[in-house]
Amino acid sequence: MARRHLDSRKMGQTENPLEDWIHQQVIKEFNSSPEFRRSLGKDKLESVTREDLEAYHLHRFREQLRYVMKESIHYKKVMEETGIDPSDIRTFDDLRKVPMTEPADLAEQPFYFLCISQGKVARPFTTSGTSGQRKRIFFSRDDLLRIIDAISAALKNLGMTEEDTLQIMFPTIISWDPGYMLDSACKLAGFNSVVASMVEVDEQIETMTKNGTSLLIGLPSFIYRISMLAKEKYDLRSFGIKAIILAAEPLPEGMRREIQDAWGCKALGVYGMTEMGLANAIECVTQDGLHVDEADLLFEIVDPETGEHCSPREEGELLFTSLNAQATPLIRYRTYDISSFIPPDCDCGFKTIAKIGKIQGRRDMQTKIGFGEKVYPLLFEEAILSVSGVISYQTIIEKADFRDRLTFRIEFQGNQEEGRRKIEEAILSLDEIQSGLENDLLESPVIEMLEPGSVEYVPKSALLVDRRDVYENE
Repeated sequence: MARRHLDSRKMGQTENPLEDWIHQQVIKEFNSSPEFRRSLGKDKLESVTREDLEAYHLHRFREQLRYVMKESIHYKKVMEETGIDPSDIRTFDDLRKVPMTEPADLAEQPFYFLCISQGKVARPFTTSGTSGQRKRIFFSRDDLLRIIDAISAALKNLGMTEEDTLQIMFPTIISWDPGYMLDSACKLAGFNSVVASMVEVDEQIETMTKNGTSLLIGLPSFIYRISMLAKEKYDLRSFGIKAIILAAEPLPEGMRREIQDAWGCKALGVYGMTEMGLANAIECVTQDGLHVDEADLLFEIVDPETGEHCSPREEGELLFTSLNAQATPLIRYRTYDISSFIPPDCDCGFKTIAKIGKIQGRRDMQTKIGFGEKVYPLLFEEAILSVSGVISYQTIIEKADFRDRLTFRIEFQGNQEEGRRKIEEAILSLDEIQSGLENDLLESPVIEMLEPGSVEYVPKSALLVDRRDVYENE
């Protein structure tokens, strides 16, 4: 019965399945909503333009605003205090009239955001708490079906067919286990999949061989580690993997290069949050930004200080509004992630679907070193992973008198001394490090080289640890 609800299963072979699926959702809304038809001023909608899609976003935003003002304790209070009327939202700039939603509010009072009875909740999820705030998100049956439908369309866009097998490589994490959710989604969508959460390299390779795996998906750090250790024993290119999808963590370019070189195929980033409904944006083969599920999400890029919308490709904070969520709809939700808006079209063939730029870091995970230079984990990751042979890494910041001391713990495969020299050069080349050294506010970085296999893999572990007792990061 559930499969009959998936539009992605009814699609034939098309050039851009994800874009076509998004267009289908817009046309369905057009056919069912007299208000949307009036706002477009059309009697028929056989093909969808960018202008139609933007009008759809505003229409669904107004509808969701009406919905949460009626069903959500949190939003009813917020909207009463601000006096917002959904009919006031007529342009993209009008979105700024609606207050942004803080993750802390959702973490503190998840049931204040719930818009359906608990008896209609099909699945609750608890976020992994990467930013320090664990949040509980609820999904209705229809919410889950929309997520599965979008995932199915995205996999088809990567060339996946019913003859392929997707190997799902998310190590099991208590209260955060996307592997089994994705496995269920694949089977419902008619795809073959196998969950492979084991950390042993030989077991992963045996699973690929046994199941005829043709695509991989998982945590970047996990797949990277497996790739680095496995390539010493196996010819990974001989497996004929079509594509590798990297989700739920930042993707440093050095890590991407190593993975692509090992397997001989594209490694594509995915972006999403549990609050959004897991993964909601995916890179195409151009690897210049991530195509967004614009049927279900409205993304904004704003200046975090002023709230003004940023220009195309200008970096700012990413906000999203869930356009169709029933259980926990979120309006202008702050992700604290730094990204940019990339308008269509794209060299991959997409004509109407926009992209967001690769996530550059989190505003709430930045710190300062030396002369007040702001640093993100990704800054050091890119430098360290520019050196081939790195398996894992961690940056530790401590205080030494009035100076900051940075220690880099590197699990490395290969010539340790040569690796140390190259990593030190890469770190010293960073402007943020140079500034601290020149102003005598930073000690020379310490590079600790560790033997391969000596570090236990911990999913979603902190790559930048600040051990200073008192330090103002704002």
